[in-house]
Amino acid sequence: MLQEALCCYTADTLIDIDTVKEFCEQSSKWILKREKEVDMMKDIKTRADNIDLSIGHVTQSQTRGKAFLQYMKSKVTQGTADRRRAELEEELAALLKSTLEGLEELDRFLAAVENLAVTSLPLFKEENQVLHLPEGISPVTVQVVIIAARKICPHLLKFKRNADAFFCPKLQNVEVLAYQLDKYIRTTENICEKLEKSSFCDFCLKMNDDTLVDLAVDLSEDDTQRMLHHINQLKELRMNQSFRVVFLFQEDKPCSDFIDEFKERQPRMEQSLKDLEEHAVQLDRMNKGAKISSVTGSSVGAVGGVLSIVGLALIPVTAGVSLALT
Repeated sequence: MLQEALCCYTADTLIDIDTVKEFCEQSSKWILKREKEVDMMKDIKTRADNIDLSIGHVTQSQTRGKAFLQYMKSKVTQGTADRRRAELEEELAALLKSTLEGLEELDRFLAAVENLAVTSLPLFKEENQVLHLPEGISPVTVQVVIIAARKICPHLLKFKRNADAFFCPKLQNVEVLAYQLDKYIRTTENICEKLEKSSFCDFCLKMNDDTLVDLAVDLSEDDTQRMLHHINQLKELRMNQSFRVVFLFQEDKPCSDFIDEFKERQPRMEQSLKDLEEHAVQLDRMNKGAKISSVTGSSVGAVGGVLSIVGLALIPVTAGVSLALT
């Protein structure tokens, strides 16, 4: 039982190290692909903004002639605005599918880092006569990687978000999606740079059938049972999500400080969410009423906006004409 428990715990540790190393080696390609996705999101945002331009697009532009043509084009094609938005949302959905696949790869890497952060250091001491690592892997290498994982694990808090729920293809949120993905990229880049400075770059996992645990050492029954109990506890701690999250708070404030502060602010946060929900319901009602009036008002507003721009454009030519038009 002890041999099996030690073998499993050690094998899981080595596999996690290999997972971390593999992602770090491919991180430049992963980052490049995500950066392209951010650029594509920004492009979708720009095209979405150009679908229905406001009068401010012209008045605030340094090249008013070009801006005026863009404004007129958006008004002439007003009837196809909904179709164009739907097309952009479909394009965003296809893009986010690739993004979520990339974030799944990242999740496996982050999970491995979390596991290593809560892995027992004493178990991999060189003087441990029971544990024998595969050829080419030293206890020092394993310890260095565990220490590195513990140092960078507070950064993992930035990824504690449901990616499937957050990265939804909503056109109005595309700017926020681009910002968040870019934040993920920069944090991932930072994590990989710090991990690569450890000696795990020389780590080469070659799992075989060789025995990793040698119980030929003279151990009493009590010692054996005590070691088995400790190993089982270590395994449970590594699999415990709540325990792993505690480790993520170790850099700034203790977890207890965070809990105390959260309890203090919880009533105010809940009240803010309640107020926000009430405002959202009210805005939804107002929006339905506004849609009815906008059917007639949009035509008048568009004509008025065009006339005001024409008036601005003709002011240098003749004041009389511009006054008549405005």
